[in-house]
Amino acid sequence: MSTLSLKKEVSTMDTQVKKPDKRAIPAVPLKNLETLWLQVGGTLCNLECTHCFISCGPKNDTIPMMTLSQVKERLEESKVLNVKDYYITGGEVFINPEIFEILTCILSYGPLDVLTNGTQITSEKALRLRAIQDSSEHPLQFRVSMESFEESANDAIRGKDAYRKAVAGIACLAEVGFSPILTITRTWEEEQDTEMELKFIDFLESHEVPKPRIKILPGFLLGKLADNNRSYNDEERVTEGCFDSFDITQLQCATSRMATGEGVYVCPILVDNPKARMGNTIEETLRPFPLSHPACYTCRVTGMTCKSSS
Repeated sequence: MSTLSLKKEVSTMDTQVKKPDKRAIPAVPLKNLETLWLQVGGTLCNLECTHCFISCGPKNDTIPMMTLSQVKERLEESKVLNVKDYYITGGEVFINPEIFEILTCILSYGPLDVLTNGTQITSEKALRLRAIQDSSEHPLQFRVSMESFEESANDAIRGKDAYRKAVAGIACLAEVGFSPILTITRTWEEEQDTEMELKFIDFLESHEVPKPRIKILPGFLLGKLADNNRSYNDEERVTEGCFDSFDITQLQCATSRMATGEGVYVCPILVDNPKARMGNTIEETLRPFPLSHPACYTCRVTGMTCKSSS
């Protein structure tokens, strides 16, 4: 959903909220822990995208990369808690020097989705990833983030040569049999989603991706996007009235947690927010979380999930 659409939704939802509940903050219960996210790349990234909600970049080490040892600790804990699937993100995960060992380790526990900007993937690395997949009984899936099927528009957001390198990475993955999901942050009105999705599908088919798929994300008014566009306003908050006709447990935070090298957070979006840190271990986070951050509003309004499919 674009910023304009989000603003429209504010007034619509306000009319549905009962006055006594206007500032009451609901808490989302942990229904069951299905998904574990791991901030393997920290906040280090080779790109500096103008909309990055945690302002990742080459010099941002606010959140350190996770070590293989740290990943193993969280995986052992997740096994006891019956986690079903895993996601890794950053920053850029392929900057992590232990990334291939980390991938192999996670795949011994369950299915894995890797979020990447694709620019670090070479033919040699793709072959190594193919070998890791072939030796595992669990599926390995990649999500490559871009902004446009036009080079100039993409690089205006993601930086010089980002388009060329990402396209090359997608081609390398496709050549070894992977079908990377293209992830795009919406910069158009939501009503145009179908039209834009078809264009991105055509783009993937032109690069011989076997089963082209698209993941469209709303913009979160945090980090770089807040700096370059605007921050959330006072009206953009969830209240109890927002869930009169919406099951609160449909939110991603009812079934997932986000592990980093410095503790476990409620979700990937709030990973650099100290108030979203719920404990040192996953077990310490198995409790409801108050939806007090404005980013929670975006999740509620759009019904979005960071997962590859809802």
